[in-house]
Amino acid sequence: MKMMEDTSLAIELVKRAMDIETEGRKFYLEAAQSTLDTKGKEIFKTLANDEGKHYSLLKNQYDTLKEKGVWSRTHELPKVDIDLTKPLFPKGIDALKQKVTEKSNDMDALMFGLDIEMKSYDLYSQANVEDPAARRLFAYLADQEMGHFNLLMQRFDGLFGPITWYD
Repeated sequence: MKMMEDTSLAIELVKRAMDIETEGRKFYLEAAQSTLDTKGKEIFKTLANDEGKHYSLLKNQYDTLKEKGVWSRTHELPKVDIDLTKPLFPKGIDALKQKVTEKSNDMDALMFGLDIEMKSYDLYSQANVEDPAARRLFAYLADQEMGHFNLLMQRFDGLFGPITWYD
């Protein structure tokens, strides 16, 4: 592939990631306002703040790619140890849906949040980029989204009990 084609693909990937982060932040801010659960409000506000930070990282990359055609190396991201080949949620979202009952007023927000985190994780973990700075950025973001997912799952487990992964 030519450099221009690589840059165009990178720009599209980063733009898609920015859109997901924007959608997530907006959702979490709305969920924080509407949820009745105090701990849920706190979690949603934290997640909205994190998604805003992720958007800023991606926006910097987007601007640099558009302007210079290369990945920015200005960010000092921590190295993360994450296996990007493993799925985030082995059984799929259907296992969660079976747990949601009529007492699930705030659970729609949790379900949507888990879905956003899965989509984000999948995008970042499957990003096919060669540039070391880009790989590091997407590994960092995948790790962050995995943390968000786990936080939401802990809250889910606290409200509905743990999901068994084995039949």
